[in-house]
Amino acid sequence: MTTFSKPSSFHQWFRPLIGLIAFSVGFWPMAGLAHPAGDFYHKAIEAVQSNDIQQAESLLQQALTEFPSYAEAHHLLGLIQYQQTQDSNMAIPALQEAVKLNPNFAQAHYDLGLLYLHHDQFGEAQAAIQRALTLYPKFWEARLTLAKTFDQTGAIDKAIQEYETVLTQEPLASEALFHLAYHLMQKNQPERAQELLTLLTTHDSQHSEGWYLRGRLFEKDQQFDQAIEAYEQVLRTNQEHSDTHYNLGFLYQQKEQPDRAIEHFQRVTQLQPTDAEAYVNLGVLLVREKQLDKAEEVYQKALELQPNSVEGQFNMGAFYEFHKEDLEQAKIHYKKYLGLGGTDGRIQELMK
Repeated sequence: MTTFSKPSSFHQWFRPLIGLIAFSVGFWPMAGLAHPAGDFYHKAIEAVQSNDIQQAESLLQQALTEFPSYAEAHHLLGLIQYQQTQDSNMAIPALQEAVKLNPNFAQAHYDLGLLYLHHDQFGEAQAAIQRALTLYPKFWEARLTLAKTFDQTGAIDKAIQEYETVLTQEPLASEALFHLAYHLMQKNQPERAQELLTLLTTHDSQHSEGWYLRGRLFEKDQQFDQAIEAYEQVLRTNQEHSDTHYNLGFLYQQKEQPDRAIEHFQRVTQLQPTDAEAYVNLGVLLVREKQLDKAEEVYQKALELQPNSVEGQFNMGAFYEFHKEDLEQAKIHYKKYLGLGGTDGRIQELMK
């Protein structure tokens, strides 16, 4: 089975808590408490909407002085405390108090789960999010986060099941489409994966990682023109996607377009200056194009980065033997090549 490495953004999953306040205030109805505390709470919401966070915190403190058991005020206060301090330890007690006072407060359970995730407390986070979903089964954002926690903890089958459920509730949820497609690629189900990725990139044409996975699938299926087109789409939104430049370098090399291949491998060496293999591949192309001085430079750079590379020592030896006609220098590298386990018969005879 062919495996696919996780794209660079794979772990950047959890919605920043900085946006929770606006989400929570806009998504859930405002409490209708007929009490002075309710007035303070409503004014606090207005302050949040005006981005006057300090005023909102003061109003919430007054609401809780009037009515200490006001679950919604504890919830919003916790979110505000996190936004101000970026310290979830300060916010967690307020949200714990909110769900203690109102066990049916689904949004508070979910937000508490997100705070636990910032401490990598996956068990507590999953339990809190599960409670939110028990109260509100159609809360697809919570289900998506739950799926990603299963991903993070290696419970892949559970993650897949949750992603599938998300898509029954929100068919165009980009993250669910992307991560489910990735897992189906791992499980050698390319047709369904490509179907999901096509839907994703049609709905969100700027989703560079979705285009990247499409390119990987096309390349695996030897649909090289389609792969190139998908990879070029990646670069339209992310010029610094080094894996895409790497793959395009190989594809353009196969299509006998060395100038474009060289361009992409050079870009890889700029983005990933410690990638020895990229320098080796670039050196091979430069030799073919008779750019020998540049080729020597990049081969040397590759060996500086990875002196015990069998391939690197072989290529350098061949470069000096056949292109620089410097057999003594070639033998230095051939000796290292053999010492590293190289088995080329011609070189063994030459070194005798």
